Amino acid sequence: MNIIFLDFDGVLDTASYDMYLVRHGLPECDENGRPVFDPKCIDNLKQIIDTTNADIVVTSDWKYIDSYENLLEMWLYRDMPGFMTDLTPNISKHRGDEIARWLIECKINCNYVIIDDLGPENFNEEQLDRLVTINPNYGLDKDAAIKAISIINRNIQKKE
Repeated sequence: MNIIFLDFDGVLDTASYDMYLVRHGLPECDENGRPVFDPKCIDNLKQIIDTTNADIVVTSDWKYIDSYENLLEMWLYRDMPGFMTDLTPNISKHRGDEIARWLIECKINCNYVIIDDLGPENFNEEQLDRLVTINPNYGLDKDAAIKAISIINRNIQKKE
């Protein structure tokens, strides 16, 4: 099973797209008060999913405010790519620990990539070679998508 551990803020919700929305007098949030995602970042996420058939596990701080059901409803309503399969558990403010716990509790052999705008200090040592760090001004760009695909494909080949 391929998994994308996905952050939202800085990855899909970008500073540059927020500025674009403001300049054009468009709403920065949807009717539920959640930030609007950058369409370019969504396209790049779709490329990763289409290439790797990965499911999404949310690591974003949004999980502290919204339930899985509410986030899944938003995902479906926005016609986002892929399937949001789960959220990491709320056990720590350290993303690496939450990802590690999710992997233990999953009980399925998972191949994964982490896509986040947080730096390496927020993840565990054994996760760093699976981390794609995103510039929060521009979000998930084509180069980051290619790197994420490469990480998933590299780890598939290691298992064979």
